[in-house]
Amino acid sequence: MDEAYEPETSTSETSSTLSTSTKSTASTYEPTFNTPELSPSELLDIEEEMYYLMEEYMKQEIINISSPNFYKNFIKDITTEFYAYWLDCGICHEDDYDDIEDIVEQLLEVYFDICQIPLRSNYDTCTTNNMDKPFEIITNKINYLNSIPQAKQKSIEWYTFRYNLITASNLWKVFASEAQRNSLIYDKCKPLDAFKSEQHNTHTQGTLHWGVKYEPVSINIYEHMYQTKVGDFGCIPHKTYKFIGASPDGINIDPNNIEKYGRMVEIKNIFNREITGVPKQEYWIQTQIQMETCDLDECDFVETRIKEFENSNAFYEDTTHEYKGVILYFVHRMNMTNQANLSVNEMNTPVYKYMPLDVSLTNNKEEIDTWITQTKERHSEDLILFNTIYWYMDEFSCVLIKRNPQWFESAVPRIKELWDIVLKERVEGYSHRAAKKKIKPEVVVHANPDATDTTHIIKNLPLSNHICLVKLSS
Repeated sequence: MDEAYEPETSTSETSSTLSTSTKSTASTYEPTFNTPELSPSELLDIEEEMYYLMEEYMKQEIINISSPNFYKNFIKDITTEFYAYWLDCGICHEDDYDDIEDIVEQLLEVYFDICQIPLRSNYDTCTTNNMDKPFEIITNKINYLNSIPQAKQKSIEWYTFRYNLITASNLWKVFASEAQRNSLIYDKCKPLDAFKSEQHNTHTQGTLHWGVKYEPVSINIYEHMYQTKVGDFGCIPHKTYKFIGASPDGINIDPNNIEKYGRMVEIKNIFNREITGVPKQEYWIQTQIQMETCDLDECDFVETRIKEFENSNAFYEDTTHEYKGVILYFVHRMNMTNQANLSVNEMNTPVYKYMPLDVSLTNNKEEIDTWITQTKERHSEDLILFNTIYWYMDEFSCVLIKRNPQWFESAVPRIKELWDIVLKERVEGYSHRAAKKKIKPEVVVHANPDATDTTHIIKNLPLSNHICLVKLSS
């Protein structure tokens, strides 16, 4: 880490910071709440006790700040403990719980500020520390990331590199259920050839492919909205922990945009769930790993919902949506050049060409048709136009996530523990990590010996809403 970057206060250092802060303000500090039974100094003692309890709670629970429910649980647990204690001491009444909860919430905000613990996420994406940091530091970090060698995508070197680390996108499983941990260990223990085959997915109808297809669209919209430029950096290894890596969707590289310069961008193209503006636990962990790996302090978490028009007429007639555009979906020609230079997987991979936003936003049919024609002609030797896709942006959300060094400090031992298991079981065996397959009971049909008619008994027939026909032998 560059010397000019001072790390934020760790949980092990908060005690002295907090104690000094509260004592230095004791003579002028007004208690957050008032009660005639207690003097101001006694109220300050109570508040200091609250801060102490918050500190102890954070030491034990900092790893769980990744959960969207962390703050709610934090406030509830501290409130419940003090409410029960004060009720016993006669300091409060049974109907004072909500008031105590308000006090805890106010003090928690002060505590996080004193200890320099960032909020989990923030809608105000203009809130930034970048202007406080020397421009050269961010530039040097970006230049360093650009200098990291990147293997050709899908090459043996590319697969080997990714095989020997846990990437940010699936590292959340380290902190999930035992089944998810087993799944991650099992996947990382598989031989390299099996790993390579699973990294290539040409299914174009799934949610995974939808995200890949529309990621460039979302990046272009983000760039246009914030008047910035986002750069691509490939897969980055962590400087210290070589078993951790990250492939950020992008980093703001426009030095003229001071607020965004050096800020990472994580894109999620939502297909079938609600956009709430609250990052899911796995996404929050992913962004933290990306920031730690790239040694950057902020990430814009962007969620978009892109939908497709039924046809070109609907596209041109639409006047509601600000952002819309065209994607040309090409497939490779089966010619000698392609067969000589491309693998089977590459031949089967769709190729998308995206119309620039400055063309699509005009909604000028002549300009758009000209771009489509020129793009088809430019690639006619190697590609065939399979489909023309007309899209529009239905929903957009951008929240700021700040780097949380305290969380990462507590997370590293658990990540390393899992990686050590991977290395060990690659040698000693990992088959016991495989998911248990459910054995379906055999459907049995036999005649009822006690019946006088043709009654048959069917056993183990699975429950279903569908009609099931069973052929009975005569």
